[in-house]
Amino acid sequence: MTHMHIPDGILPVWLWFSGLFLMGLALSLSLVSLRSMDAKKKIPLLGAVSAVMLVAMSLEVLPIAYHINLSVVAGILLGPALGFLSAFITNLILALMGHGGITVVGLNTLLLGSETVLGHFLFSLMGQRLPVFWRGAVVTALTLLSTTLLLIGIVSVSHIDVEAVLHGHEQGLHAQVSSDPAIKTFAIVMLSLGSIGWLIEAAITGAVVKFVSQVKPELLKHRLHDLPGPPVP
Repeated sequence: MTHMHIPDGILPVWLWFSGLFLMGLALSLSLVSLRSMDAKKKIPLLGAVSAVMLVAMSLEVLPIAYHINLSVVAGILLGPALGFLSAFITNLILALMGHGGITVVGLNTLLLGSETVLGHFLFSLMGQRLPVFWRGAVVTALTLLSTTLLLIGIVSVSHIDVEAVLHGHEQGLHAQVSSDPAIKTFAIVMLSLGSIGWLIEAAITGAVVKFVSQVKPELLKHRLHDLPGPPVP
């Protein structure tokens, strides 16, 4: 739901360029952290999780037009650094398939990548306070709420026609400046329909995480020093 299907030429240059720049910084940080990881074990998992995300995001949940991201699953299983790389790979392939323009890859990667990072840390910080299913479900709902608000903020500062964001219509190429009422309507649609999708994705994430905890529990034993910096005891 936080993936923007916006063609090239709609968003202002300063916005999509800033997205690409920040994405580049985040990717650099993620790649640096790979030096301290066991690549032989992590890279195959990165490919598998990215493939599953790609399939999930290519499908649409009708009638609410919601796309399952599985980004929180990626963050929990891969950790924040590889999770962000997975978000980039998935968004780049989707853009090449026509799901949004190339210039939007930066912003989409930041949105999806922030879900992997936030989902990972929330899941880790929650500890054993809840059963694993509910940990995954609650973390997913909180994460998707946060990134949806971020998406609404991006659309608001872009001053584009919200129809271009909701549908990616060709008329978006001639987008008019959106008004405050239009942004409010967009926010209401995203939060109301999105909340239904969050519940669906929360249930899926909880089920996946619970299954992994039963068959491959070591995948859930990430440490918070997955990003560069001093290890957490």
